Amino acid sequence: MGFSEPKESKAEEEQLVKSLQAGQMDSFERLANLYQKKIYTLSFNLTRNAMDSEDVTQEVLLTLFKKIHTFQGRSAFSSWVYRITLNATYMKLRSRKKEQSISIDELLPSFNGSGFQQERTQDWSENTESLLFDNEVRETIQKAVNSLPDKEKVVFLLRDVEGLPTENVSEILELTIPAVKSRLHRARLFLRKKLASYFDEYKTRKEMK
Repeated sequence: MGFSEPKESKAEEEQLVKSLQAGQMDSFERLANLYQKKIYTLSFNLTRNAMDSEDVTQEVLLTLFKKIHTFQGRSAFSSWVYRITLNATYMKLRSRKKEQSISIDELLPSFNGSGFQQERTQDWSENTESLLFDNEVRETIQKAVNSLPDKEKVVFLLRDVEGLPTENVSEILELTIPAVKSRLHRARLFLRKKLASYFDEYKTRKEMK
């Protein structure tokens, strides 16, 4: 799209929104510069399809341009943009054949009658800093994230990948904060268990070299 990505403060962003609502078209390009990469990244993390994500990005930016007057400031502008992005992405996904996904309950830890976890799953996430630049590891983690059910996946992407505060995720998804925390917890447990055996094997292979 040919835009560079500037850094705007929250106050400057609010002023850009007001200016665009007042009809100052140059403000749109600056808002597009600010959000196009974020829109594309979130969409791509859900679709895993570059062409679909480019389509979503263009559609979301067009929606922002056409419907900026409907934004009333009741939530953060970023929350409004992310919500539009999710809606457009889900429409794109529904137009494609649904892929079979694993039930999250199959990979969550099981508990005995006393309420204690029956099996201890190693928390590989505490020791992955040195692995982050390994292509094999990144691809394996991405596949695991892709297999998350949609409700948990989107919370994980917004909270842990995009780094948004829980309150913002709550706004975007129109969920209570406890619901966001619950879905995030389930997503993390799912990924931890799904990847535990891989990281055990990975560590063994590294030690043998």
